[in-house]
Amino acid sequence: MKKLSLVILLIVLFGKVSLAQGELDTTKKVLYRNEWSLSMSLKTNGLEFDYRSGKFVNYFKKNLWDCGISFIKHPQQYRASNPYVADYGQFCFGKKNFCFEFFYSRGRQRSLFQKQDLNTVEIRLFYMVGASLAFLKPIYYEIYYSGDDVRSEKFDPVNHYATITLGTSSFVKGFDEISVVPGAEFKGGLSFEFGKNDKKLVALETGFKISAYAKKLEIMAQKKNPQFIGNLFIAMRLGRIKHGAHYEYLNEYEKEN
Repeated sequence: MKKLSLVILLIVLFGKVSLAQGELDTTKKVLYRNEWSLSMSLKTNGLEFDYRSGKFVNYFKKNLWDCGISFIKHPQQYRASNPYVADYGQFCFGKKNFCFEFFYSRGRQRSLFQKQDLNTVEIRLFYMVGASLAFLKPIYYEIYYSGDDVRSEKFDPVNHYATITLGTSSFVKGFDEISVVPGAEFKGGLSFEFGKNDKKLVALETGFKISAYAKKLEIMAQKKNPQFIGNLFIAMRLGRIKHGAHYEYLNEYEKEN
């Protein structure tokens, strides 16, 4: 009788365990969140810093807003120093203007591989289109003439030579002569989000950027200055989750998508 009672008890317990296992929620879930972030990009023609805001649309998509500043170099510029003087630093001989731009763009981000938990990586495709303003600030150089005669002048390809150019003048000189060139840009690439904290955003991005301006940007004292610029970039992006993080059922977003 005791043995029979033990068998019955085991059957009842096994049935309850099996029933409980069958009631496990196996519905696929996703991380739902809005976010903001800052990044620094290394481009083939300079540096870029931006602020980005992302708003959740559905399971696969986010709307993006991006603004920032970018520094533009000419592909032929290089830094050197006058070998005959020691009191001046390096400068780019033949450079007429220091070039930087402010930009604003909007776009979309689509998840290619969703992040199911905090120990996985989310792979995202993004693209953005926007407007930009390129600023050209004239560069002044310290030019040696004779004796103690050293003058601060803009670069003149006819009268200035490497042997008489000592270095650059104060960086603030020329700000009252800035010219502005409007432009447009397109940016696209992949983002790899690997943060393990649901309140923090950590991502590595890579892609390309294409910019077009209303006229050539006179960075160097030569004819071959850029008007259309294409470059590759790699960026580190850090940010915060704007409204926290929680889980929603996938089925709700599959219908919307």
